[in-house]
Amino acid sequence: MIQFFTVCWTRQIPHVFLLAGQIARHYPSASLHVAWADGHVTLPEVPANVKWVEEIPALMPLRQRYTQTELLELSRPFVARHLLAGDPLVFLHPESELLGTLDRMEILLQEQPAVLCSQWLRPHPDTHLPDSKFHLNYGTYFSGCWGIRPGAVTDSLLNWWCHNLETRGGYQPCEGRGSDQLWLDMTPALFEGTYPIRDAAYGIQYANAFERSGTTPLTFHYGGYDYGQKQFPAYLTDRPIPDFFRRAAAAYAEKVLAHPLYASLGTKVPAWGLPDPPKPVAIGRQRWADRIGKMIRTINTWQPGFLFPQAQS
Repeated sequence: MIQFFTVCWTRQIPHVFLLAGQIARHYPSASLHVAWADGHVTLPEVPANVKWVEEIPALMPLRQRYTQTELLELSRPFVARHLLAGDPLVFLHPESELLGTLDRMEILLQEQPAVLCSQWLRPHPDTHLPDSKFHLNYGTYFSGCWGIRPGAVTDSLLNWWCHNLETRGGYQPCEGRGSDQLWLDMTPALFEGTYPIRDAAYGIQYANAFERSGTTPLTFHYGGYDYGQKQFPAYLTDRPIPDFFRRAAAAYAEKVLAHPLYASLGTKVPAWGLPDPPKPVAIGRQRWADRIGKMIRTINTWQPGFLFPQAQS
């Protein structure tokens, strides 16, 4: 029997409790282990299948090294290493929906040390963002949905992953750092049996919904969704989001906003980690800025320092 875990901020606890209900529906005997990348709060009426993860010492020094989002994401393999025991373990992003049983992943985890979900399942023209270069910078595999089973290979994988994240776990694409996710690109080469699952039902999110049909999905992931505006922000993607995923995200938002804990917890600022940088501008504005920047650089090759010389120093 597989078990589940997630890592969340306090403000994501309503999402986690919704996820716990979905797990109980499809896996009545399974538990959802929940770790905070945040300060603890006192919670009323915890779902029976939710198990809180105690403090993990290896993560404590990282609270003042990484931003809130970086800490949330790089915590995942540390928690996995702490939890992995007799049963296979599946990670789901806290803002996820489990829509059925993960039969293929369960079968693979009987033999394979780790099962990954691909961001894309086929090549696409790089006319929209996220594009191929984005995934080369941030990861070919989706760190919001993966599974592992106990064994020597898995132990080596988790130790290697955690070791790298201790010092190289931030978002610095020019230096080859894409938080926890980019490291997954190397795992099929370094750890024998790590299996990238090619299945359109797994790991559906804003960056790949355009290539999925929406028929018989198993996991939806809504990380980055704006619950007030009920849409994905324009800085995340300029790809068309298909109706099936747009409707699913809006319906999920209604459940989150209606959850009894959302009013008290939904806006809490994470207690751990350095402040996150400002949100990026919309992709359309980024493209215009890139075009104008190229034009300025071209003009300055004709007449050096003609435009904005102080900005070139």
